[in-house]
Amino acid sequence: MSKKRKTSLEIVKMSEKKSSYEKKLEYNNAYNREKYRSFSIRFNIQNEDEIIKWLEKQPSIKKYLTDLIMSDMKKTKEEKPSKKKEEKKEKKKKKKSK
Repeated sequence: MSKKRKTSLEIVKMSEKKSSYEKKLEYNNAYNREKYRSFSIRFNIQNEDEIIKWLEKQPSIKKYLTDLIMSDMKKTKEEKPSKKKEEKKEKKKKKKSK
């Protein structure tokens, strides 16, 4: 006995009858796509085992990485003067050399 193929209309009707779980899942996925950004990283078990062990010891990997990044951003910001400051210094140097 062969299976009867569903018509386009039947498929559309089926999609209209989504369970509450499917509706919630769609909503959550749409919300997450709009509000969040996800990053993924892999470590090689043989070559990077020290990093893996270190991260596994952390109570929260997200907080740990976030703190590291924020610290690095702050450090970088303090080390590098802004472009506007650099431009002002260049202008002053040019004026002095005239």
